[in-house]
Amino acid sequence: MQKKYSIADIAQICGVSKATVSRVINDKNEGVSKETRRRILKTMKDLNYRPSTLARSITTARSGMVGLIIPDASNLFYPAIIRGVGDCLDENNYSMCLCNSDSDPKKEKTHLLSMVDHRMDGVILCSGISNDSFLAQFSKYNVPIVLIGRTFDLYLSDGSVTGDNVKGALQAVQYLIQSGDRRIVYLDGTEGVSGAIQRYEGYRQALDGAGIPLDEKLVGFGSFSIEYGFQAINGLLSRGEKFDAVFAGSDLIAIGVVKALQRAGKKVPQEVEVIGFDGIELSEIFEPQLSTVVKPHYDMAREAARMLMAIINGQEGGLRHITVAPTLTLRSTTRPRSNKK
Repeated sequence: MQKKYSIADIAQICGVSKATVSRVINDKNEGVSKETRRRILKTMKDLNYRPSTLARSITTARSGMVGLIIPDASNLFYPAIIRGVGDCLDENNYSMCLCNSDSDPKKEKTHLLSMVDHRMDGVILCSGISNDSFLAQFSKYNVPIVLIGRTFDLYLSDGSVTGDNVKGALQAVQYLIQSGDRRIVYLDGTEGVSGAIQRYEGYRQALDGAGIPLDEKLVGFGSFSIEYGFQAINGLLSRGEKFDAVFAGSDLIAIGVVKALQRAGKKVPQEVEVIGFDGIELSEIFEPQLSTVVKPHYDMAREAARMLMAIINGQEGGLRHITVAPTLTLRSTTRPRSNKK
């Protein structure tokens, strides 16, 4: 096994003090000649020496790392978030520490404290759960925090970027109503997360505006998964519920809905129209192509990371909150306007 060299080893080989090696590592040229600097850098290269990030963070008060906490990296909603944050950090010579919270406040708290322990320069938190009691305590650590798609704790963050879930749901359900649909199923993921609460509000507003009574038998919450959408529709069909459209709070749920309808011999969109939410890449690849409410997740994540970097570098203060308007994208799971009932 190759020996792991320390600053003391580099100093001994070069015949200088550890303080001199440390100044070179941290790009501080005071008191270090060009020849000594050259010799130290060459020795570090020859020995494949990499400075300890933790040690440098103690000296510079910067770790060069940002934490990103999301509910579930295996959910196809999140790769665009991870990529958007990662690309912005790469441009700023920063690294990312990624953690999954499973939408569990206790696990989220554990990850946040771990990021403090590992001297993260900032944190991006992406989830819809409420954890305001802990975030109020977290502020004492003076680690800037920016939220993506989360509205419960805005006043406890340094900034946020979120999509307008109410408006997106309202647009989707209004389109279904204008198409002639009256029995509209609403299925969403975890009940109580901010996005689901807001989408339900948009669904309710659309029904109220059209004078359609809210039927709680057509409303369901479960998980943001294909399996949940499939099972939920099978349950409605087995109970004999009549419906002519489905609005789902995620594209994964909507894909499960379409699969269940097809398995039951229902024609999509002729008999049942379906609209999803998020605009993940799979929504366009899936057959039939899914009509969905698109939010620019990559751009939102880049903006959140840019905002955090600006706060870390003292280029702007916190308390900046951005709401991004979604776009209703119509594809093959909804009928064209010319074919209204």
